Order: sequence, then C-alpha cells, then structure tokens
Amino acid sequence: MVLAYYSDYSNNYNSLTRYYGNFNAASVDFYNITKDGVVAGNGAPVPSTALAFLKAKGIPTYGCVSNVDGDWSPSIAHEVTSKNLDTAVRNLVAFAQNNQFAGINIDFEGVDQGDRNNFSNFVQVLGRALHEQGLKLIVSVPAFSTTDETNSANYGYDLRALGAGVDYLQIMTYDETIPAWSPGPVAGSDWMENDLDYATSLVPANKILNGLPSYGNDWPAHDSGTQLFWADTDALVQQYGVKPSYVGSNNSVTFRYTASDGSGTHTVWTENARSVKLKASLVNAYGLAGTSMYALGMEDARFWQALKAGLAQQ
Repeated sequence: MVLAYYSDYSNNYNSLTRYYGNFNAASVDFYNITKDGVVAGNGAPVPSTALAFLKAKGIPTYGCVSNVDGDWSPSIAHEVTSKNLDTAVRNLVAFAQNNQFAGINIDFEGVDQGDRNNFSNFVQVLGRALHEQGLKLIVSVPAFSTTDETNSANYGYDLRALGAGVDYLQIMTYDETIPAWSPGPVAGSDWMENDLDYATSLVPANKILNGLPSYGNDWPAHDSGTQLFWADTDALVQQYGVKPSYVGSNNSVTFRYTASDGSGTHTVWTENARSVKLKASLVNAYGLAGTSMYALGMEDARFWQALKAGLAQQ
C-alpha cells in the first residue's frame, strides 16, 4: 500500500492529477469530529473535484477524521471515545458510506494518557462496525519507541490494542523534530527504525505503514521554524549557493544559509532522493503493509521516483 495524504496545501490538485499513478490509496484530510460525535468539515472547502478524480481513477479513498477544534483537542478525543462513542461510530460509518469511501482514517492526536483504554475501545468498536459494512479502518498514531512509550504525549496510544482493531496502523514517522523545537531531522532513519522496532513487536508488520515526509523545516536564527516543501528546496539551495550535507547517522540532509531578508543564518533539515529511497526500503526490510506520504502538493516527480526505488529494494 502507498497511501498519499490529500490535505489543504497549494498545488495539491496538480500533484494528485500528475502523480496519481504512484499511489494506490488516498487519505483525504478535510474532516473533523465534534465532541458530540458529529463529523464535519475542517473549515476548508471539501475537495469535491479531487474526490471525483480519485473515484474516476478507482483509487480507494479514506476520509481522514481528526479531533481538531482550532488545535488538537484532548477533550474531543475524550468525549468521542467515552460517553458519545456509539453516536460517533454510527456517524463515522454513515459518513464513509455516504461518501463512498473505502473506509475511515482516524487521526486523533493529543489523546490524553488517561484515555488510553477509551481510545483503544473506540478503535475496536469502530473497526468492527466498519468491517460489518465491508469498510476498512486506518488509525494514525505518533511515532515512539520503548524509550518514550510512557511519555504523556504517547501513553494514550496502546499500539497492541489499537493494532487488534485496525486494518492499518499508520505510524507517523515524520516530525521527529517540529518547527517549534530546536533544529533537527524531520525523520531520521535511526529514530524511524527504533519506532518500527517497537511497533512491530506489538502489531503484525503486515498491518503497519511507515510515514515519509515530502517536506523539511527551515529555522531562522533564534526563532521557530517553518515548513519547507521538497519541491522548493532546490531553488533555495541554488539561491544561496549552499552545498547540503548528507548525515549518514540518520540519513537526512542539512544545510545553513544567511538569508537576504535580514533574518540571519537559517538551519534547514530535510530529505533528498537518497534518504527517501532508504526510508521507503524499510517497508520490505520490516515486511510492512506499505508506506504513507505527507502530503500531496509538497513534492515533485523526484520524490516519487525515490519512493518507488526504495520499495523495489528487497
């Protein structure tokens, strides 16, 4: 499985129509759920043209539903997975059926550690309800390993219990470092492999997808960073005449440049064809179900070529 995320990024539809032959499933990331279990749009226009294109091409499409209310909401996750569970499950199944989706992709982030059992139960109940209707369930979870499984940000996700209820567990092996933190790799291979070691010890590998970022981050001096799309990286390198370094210990790319806008020296961490190929090759190394990429609109043809080359490695 190669799962592509279709989110609200510029150039997303162009990427979809140009590169659709490189993936065989799509997660349409335009939906939220309320604390009452009602599925709604996330504020962006529902991508009806993209949905029609995916349907015409016969690409299985999953409605990606998140617990967002301005930001990730632990309280929504709590209400949905406890007192409003039955309503939420009923609405999610109907939502998938009404949109002719292949299933649902649950992306609940910030699940409180006290809701560990609630979330596991919700996923298992939802999985059974979807399966009864011939539909599938993907659940996206943060990437972590034995070193940080009890961290308050991770403990809400019981991978063994979640894995029992899903068709696919999408391990978000990107955002090892986020723009709000100090500069570092977006998806170091050492970190990714530790996370996959942990996940595959608890869940059958043939249910697991690893995640590949089609972006990096750019940190100005003494400030938070911003996302840097794969497709924009070469122009930045050429503009400042820098030579990116490939870091073999984590198979990531980094470089620094002094910006012309007066914001000082910037530090970039990102991916290149070599790093994406290696990280995609982990699918076969671990016997995974496949991989996911985040997100359409950020990449170019070279990203897909690297991903395809990695999946071809045995």
